[in-house]
Amino acid sequence: MSIPVRHAQSPIGARMNINGREVDYYCGTSYYTLHGNPQVIAAASEAMQQFGIAPATSLAMTPYEELEDLAKSFFDAGSVSYIASGYLGMMVLAQALRDDYDIILVDELSHYSIVDAAATMGKKIVPFRHLDPEDLTEKLRAHVQPGRTPLVATDGVFPVTGAIAPLLDYTSVLERYQEAVLCVDDSHAVGVIGEKGRGTFEYCGMTSAVKHYFSGTLSKAFGGFGGIVVGDGPLEEKIEKNVRVPLGASRPPIPAAAASSMGIKLLRDHPEMRQRLWRNVKQVRDGLRNLGFDIPDTPIPIVNLKGASSLDLEHVQEELYSKDIVVAHIPPRGYSDAPDVASLRIAVFSTHSSQQIERLLATIKSAI
Repeated sequence: MSIPVRHAQSPIGARMNINGREVDYYCGTSYYTLHGNPQVIAAASEAMQQFGIAPATSLAMTPYEELEDLAKSFFDAGSVSYIASGYLGMMVLAQALRDDYDIILVDELSHYSIVDAAATMGKKIVPFRHLDPEDLTEKLRAHVQPGRTPLVATDGVFPVTGAIAPLLDYTSVLERYQEAVLCVDDSHAVGVIGEKGRGTFEYCGMTSAVKHYFSGTLSKAFGGFGGIVVGDGPLEEKIEKNVRVPLGASRPPIPAAAASSMGIKLLRDHPEMRQRLWRNVKQVRDGLRNLGFDIPDTPIPIVNLKGASSLDLEHVQEELYSKDIVVAHIPPRGYSDAPDVASLRIAVFSTHSSQQIERLLATIKSAI
């Protein structure tokens, strides 16, 4: 992803100091800008003063236990494991469940973390067409023999386009296969969608009997750092039995755990933050549709802007930057799910003002 940023002199926010200029910032993944929130920063500082930087061992410490308990409550889950990085989440899931499946089917535009996780398992990997339950059906028929169990892996929300995986369609297909498993990297959805911010499963209204699990990150919406793997009690036991990451990789620093806990508390106690985010997303999406762009109507704060072949989106990005507005330019196939044409990725924050958004839309209109 290409953004005209060299040096940031302020915390992440809707308004930032970048390259010595005050700019409106529409990049990244800090959807509530909690990474610069005073309460989050204070929680990290207090934990560091009390417990230090890190335990330098697998020793249980209060900030980690508090975080996992908070996350279990937030996601209404039987177990939550806090790990070094969201990138490792799908690897932990795949390894924990290694005895539960024989073949892995992966959305062809899945995030690198999913591709890498599948590659560690030494099992057959079959890609299926992006967001296509019909192709998944065909691939299952062709590759899953009687008595074999499939695991399907996908992003919940894709990082460049903001597309939402059709999880209900996937589980409808998987119900034909006894003990099938669905695993989702929900890093861009947790804290963002679903009535209580629990992610894509909640947003889709998941009630299927198909076994389903998700991993995520606390490094985006929650304003902290580190990965989480969410499931039931038996999953926790399988992680302890089959996965080396919790033993061999240090947990995130203690201040990061405390910051993450505060982020969870803020999103738990202030549902109006999600409402504000969704309102801003609607304003951006409606405004871009009024300018003639094909923009789906979803609450995802990732808006991917593609234009006709005659539209130079790199020029649009430059025009925006000249007006102190920063968005990301994505070259064709420049990231895991990036389109095969150039696009702009616009990240919407709950802290963007309506006036900022109107200025964004007006500047895009003048540049196209």
